[in-house]
Amino acid sequence: MIKRIKSSLWLKIFLMLAALLFSVSILLYGIVMTVMPASYENLADKKIKSNTRQLVWQLENSTLDEAPELLYNFCIDNNAAVCLEGKDTKLCYGTSGVLSGTDTEEQSSMTVEIENDAEIKLSGSDTAYTLTISTTRQIVRNITQSFWNLLPVISVVILLISSVSTYFVSHFLTRSILELSEISNRFTVLDLSWQCKTNRTDEIGVLARNLNTMAARLDEALKNLTTANEKLQADIEQERRQEKLRADFFRAVSHELKTPITILKGELEGMIYQVGEYKDRDVHLRESMRTVNEMERLVKEILSASRMSGNDFNLTISEINLSELVRQCCRKWQGAAEDKNQRFLTDIEDGCISHGDMDLLQKAVSNIIGNAVTHSPKREKIEVSLKGNTLRVSNSGMWIADADLSHIFEPFYRADPSHNRETGGSGLGLYIVKTILDRHELEYDLENTRQGVCFTVFF
Repeated sequence: MIKRIKSSLWLKIFLMLAALLFSVSILLYGIVMTVMPASYENLADKKIKSNTRQLVWQLENSTLDEAPELLYNFCIDNNAAVCLEGKDTKLCYGTSGVLSGTDTEEQSSMTVEIENDAEIKLSGSDTAYTLTISTTRQIVRNITQSFWNLLPVISVVILLISSVSTYFVSHFLTRSILELSEISNRFTVLDLSWQCKTNRTDEIGVLARNLNTMAARLDEALKNLTTANEKLQADIEQERRQEKLRADFFRAVSHELKTPITILKGELEGMIYQVGEYKDRDVHLRESMRTVNEMERLVKEILSASRMSGNDFNLTISEINLSELVRQCCRKWQGAAEDKNQRFLTDIEDGCISHGDMDLLQKAVSNIIGNAVTHSPKREKIEVSLKGNTLRVSNSGMWIADADLSHIFEPFYRADPSHNRETGGSGLGLYIVKTILDRHELEYDLENTRQGVCFTVFF
């Protein structure tokens, strides 16, 4: 029980207030029990003295025949015993213990002294009379005894009232404190989904509002910290992906450059040592030159892709006439399409305007159209459409395997099963397209259709 009291603020306040109210109430009851009889006795003495002086005055102005009625009325009104004693006359009324010389604790007597030699003379008589008055103290004793008799009942009533009133008072005082205690427990586990609801304007109300403010600020700080941490984790993950891409990119670059360098080295050694067919240097020099040109083109594409993948790369943004840009790219590849007897169809809407890096977007569009022309078989159809800032380039007669679609934008990846550079290109074209479009934050899609493949860009 003691342990429970120590751990409960409400129980402490309840017991302290109940004990305090009970003690104060009993103390007040004791004071009233002590003071009230004495006060009543003092008041009664003053009253009897005043009435006695009035009786003396009435007797002095009355005859002996009128005296009995005055004495009798005095006894009735003051609950006293009166005796008027003269030479041959003795008139007594009320209790007579004092008058007979048997005074008790319930009675007290006093002799009223009159200014004229302490004698009372009635009207029309020269006889001197002595007035003796005896009053009872039984009422005072009865009042005191009543207080003592009522003490157990009053104690129970006081205890009950103190307990009930203390219960509600302690509940009112500790309700907000208990709520704050519960909130502080949730605070320890960083649970900030709460609100101190109170309209109090005292110190507890101020504490509740301060807790609300602190919780709101802490919640905001935690959210900002969580957001920053998530962003940091995303940046770290992005950096890891970039590092992996760079590593894969350089491995692929090494592999792609190794083949033409080996070929070129073999041709040069054959020409130097004039081995077999390499004695005809003019023919093989032209072949070596073609290999060098392919290497140069590949190196340029590698440098371009590497430059755009860097974090320090910045776009040169300007207003672009998309309609004119797409027409230029179509003119560039229309001759190649005619060489393969392909139908090159265009549907370009005028007045299509966008914003971006002119050179990069031209390169991306050119690569998209070039891929369609290069990879489509002879006598197939190439369609280029630009409507509402949506570019669609589709070609017929070929499809991309589903297994290749998820890798088609990876550097040096070729959808051609043979991975031949002659039929599959360098493998950097769509990677460069993806990099440019991602830099411009443009949406795009590459999908198989019933006729072939369609590349869509939303400017």
